[in-house]
Amino acid sequence: MRRLSKRAMAAVVVVAGLMAVHVQGLTPVAAAQADAEKAVLQTITQINDAFQRADVTAYDALTTTDFVRVGGNGRVFSKAVWLKNTVPNSGPPRRPGTFDETSVRVYGDAAVVTYRNTPLTPDGKPGPVSYITRVLERQAGQWKLAFAQSTDLKAPTPPTGPAPPALPAWSASTPLEKEAVAAFEAIQKANQDRDVTAWERLSAPDHLIINVDGTKTTRAARVANLKAPPAANAAPAGRQTELRIMVKGGTLAVASWSTGTARSLKVMVKRGTGWQQVLQQSSPIVPGKP
Repeated sequence: MRRLSKRAMAAVVVVAGLMAVHVQGLTPVAAAQADAEKAVLQTITQINDAFQRADVTAYDALTTTDFVRVGGNGRVFSKAVWLKNTVPNSGPPRRPGTFDETSVRVYGDAAVVTYRNTPLTPDGKPGPVSYITRVLERQAGQWKLAFAQSTDLKAPTPPTGPAPPALPAWSASTPLEKEAVAAFEAIQKANQDRDVTAWERLSAPDHLIINVDGTKTTRAARVANLKAPPAANAAPAGRQTELRIMVKGGTLAVASWSTGTARSLKVMVKRGTGWQQVLQQSSPIVPGKP
């Protein structure tokens, strides 16, 4: 894998310096958690740098074999298609963007990162701002990207070109996957029934929702919404299709599905014998131009 660019290396140094300040004086457990968060952010920087440089080899090494990418327009890419058609770049050089509102949550050998991304177009102008979620897994000591999804803060431009091939059909095959499916269905039922008690039990205190239009809803706001009478003109929930769940690090489950008009992501963490959702995110499915 090639060395990081000077800009990417500077970003890593800044992140490491900031994290080191927080590590001082922490208990061994807290210090280990802070070190893991730092390593996750360093990996994110390396992935972003590999994409900027269109370095397929580096990007491949930093992603899991089952990596999935969901774009802001709802299109879903397998690792092979993403590496073949998106990471390579035959156009103008890509420019590094900026990101803020960063959240890093590490659960053993799995992590979920969210941040607001402001890219730069080739002519140096700000591009479409989006929220990006990245789920990583630590494999043999190296953090790797397993899943990523973007949601634009403005309606995305209709995609051009043929849609990527659909992912293979999926069904739960391991005990952990079956547990995660059951937890997912329980959460969705609590939403549909407006069952506040069940929903709160199945949602972590720091649960966050990124809506299809890029707005955010806190756990407290969602609870208040569930307690309120449903709006008379509320649209019925779309039928869920294409559900697939990947379990990472034995502690984190990533559920991805379609409602026909949106592509959604739910991240759940295993705590004891149960699962709780820590993040939900949706992106509109935008039809391509003919």
